Amino acid sequence: MIVRKTRPEEGQRVNELFAIAFEQPLENGPADPENDAICHWAAFEEETGEMMSTLSVSDFSVQFDGHACKMGGMGGAATLPQYRRNGGIRGCFHAALPDMYASGYDFSYLYPFSTAYYRKFGYECCVQTYHATLQLSLLAPPPVEGTFRLADGNQPMTGAIRTIDSLWEERFNMMVLHREEDYGWTKKSDPARRQEFTYVYFSPEGTPKGYTTFTKADQSDGRNLVCSRFFFADREGFAGLMHLFKSLASDHRYVKFTVPALPAMQYLMPEWSLGAARWEVRPAGMVRVVRVEDVLKKARYRGSGAVTLKILDPQIPENNASFAVRFQESQGISVEKTTEPPDACLSIPTFSALITGVCDFDEGKDWLGGLEVRNPGACFSQVFYRKKLMIVDYF
Repeated sequence: MIVRKTRPEEGQRVNELFAIAFEQPLENGPADPENDAICHWAAFEEETGEMMSTLSVSDFSVQFDGHACKMGGMGGAATLPQYRRNGGIRGCFHAALPDMYASGYDFSYLYPFSTAYYRKFGYECCVQTYHATLQLSLLAPPPVEGTFRLADGNQPMTGAIRTIDSLWEERFNMMVLHREEDYGWTKKSDPARRQEFTYVYFSPEGTPKGYTTFTKADQSDGRNLVCSRFFFADREGFAGLMHLFKSLASDHRYVKFTVPALPAMQYLMPEWSLGAARWEVRPAGMVRVVRVEDVLKKARYRGSGAVTLKILDPQIPENNASFAVRFQESQGISVEKTTEPPDACLSIPTFSALITGVCDFDEGKDWLGGLEVRNPGACFSQVFYRKKLMIVDYF
């Protein structure tokens, strides 16, 4: 088996392989000759040269503890049926991860078909979301004095939408930091033709407080509003969007949207009885640290202290080391490789989950696995603690 990056002229075959493997339309394939921010890896049958498997890496910038970090979004993982279980995807990961390290990626993220499978390559479950289903006839939002307005190509309200997005990008680890070119969809909005509606809620002072994009969907539980975007700045923004949905109650049964899995989100709803609201926890991908040393330098700590961590990373040799970390007033002062005895040993999946903020250290010690504490008195809780997490982009 030969594993290498694909050439531009092989993009059509990458898309064909994806379409065959997943029984998808050809135009849904990952290869785009006009997008040079996507790198494709492929495994080839050595004797015939046939492309067996593919894997794509897309460039993103994401929020991590106040820093913009380079993240590789993994997608397009596909293998022709006749070559499955022959190690093609494994070979692509083994080649791609060291290459990503050399290219300066801090993180990698993916949406798994199997969590157990991707843990073998250093990934661990990260973001969780609440999927909310609200019965429109029972909505009783608190009063608001602002207004909501329909956005379209003539009045795209791009600036207002970006303002709200930027608040989420500042608050949540793993949120993609969107660029100006990512907002082309606002200028192409055509609700009358496409029946996709974007509304922005403004406070009485004209400050954008929330926005949502939704379509009508005839589902098994009724004629519903299904949101592809749902963002709000604060309680007022949430309430303003609820008033929008309430105005549509006569024609629809439920509204469905996704928010970060923070317990406080559930307190935004003033009415829980009679089945007015349901919240379902859903996983939203897996994270992997690519450059351990750089991530430790960028991490936000609690207070001041020092700790030595040994990382076990079978795929990236440079990470497979002990790191002495010193921090002061929540900022990293130094991160150095050392031969001194470590305070704890962590597998790369466990380290990736803990440093991004999936849970605090005591929870990780009890439930994550891949963690050996050698010095119980070390200041682990100042390094690993629960943080706000969210991601809304797919790749």
